[in-house]
Amino acid sequence: MDPSLKGSVSIGTWPTPERTIRVSLPGKIAYDLNAFQKAQATILDRLGCTACCSGWDIRFDIVRNFAVDENLHIQDLVSGVVVTEG
Repeated sequence: MDPSLKGSVSIGTWPTPERTIRVSLPGKIAYDLNAFQKAQATILDRLGCTACCSGWDIRFDIVRNFAVDENLHIQDLVSGVVVTEG
């Protein structure tokens, strides 16, 4: 948006630091359009308007958390899948 218009736009539609939302998604949802849209609609509903995200700075992150044990077994903490070698 053109910064010169800031004075003519209501504060409800101008993203500000306190209107930044961080959403962590597992890959299973992030890479499935229907699931992503459902998650997005639910988040927008909780923010007060299911139909739009004006005024919100929504940042979607894909969750990537792994745990490694002493035998080098790696577990994806989101999906629960364990990866082993050999």
